[in-house]
Amino acid sequence: MLGPLVAELAATMREAVANGPRGRAAVAALTDAYVDFAERNPALYEAMFLLDTGLPFADEATLAPLREAFETLVDTLGDIAGPADPALFVEIFWSALHGLVNLTRSGRLPRQEASRRLGVLVDGFAERGGDG
Repeated sequence: MLGPLVAELAATMREAVANGPRGRAAVAALTDAYVDFAERNPALYEAMFLLDTGLPFADEATLAPLREAFETLVDTLGDIAGPADPALFVEIFWSALHGLVNLTRSGRLPRQEASRRLGVLVDGFAERGGDG
């Protein structure tokens, strides 16, 4: 049931970096794609990430499209991970992005500051690559 939904997110993320942005541009492109997906598909996003679906993450049983989305992040952001393990770096990036999206969607963080918060996130992660 969730497979096609997750596939849509994976495709959205792949499209965001299809032209090969690097450094800050890559972080910004992935951030924008993720936020745009969440805003365009609030019910799907909630079903994928907030409801108890039993969907495992970082596991051999993880749905292929979700692994593909994660691999897109690793392929794109791994070069700015510095000495950190690229997969761990991406897990932290995705967790921070996911938290900001959810806290903003729920009204716990003021929506009017959403773009500034996302800018800080992008700058903080892109800074690791030295081309911020």
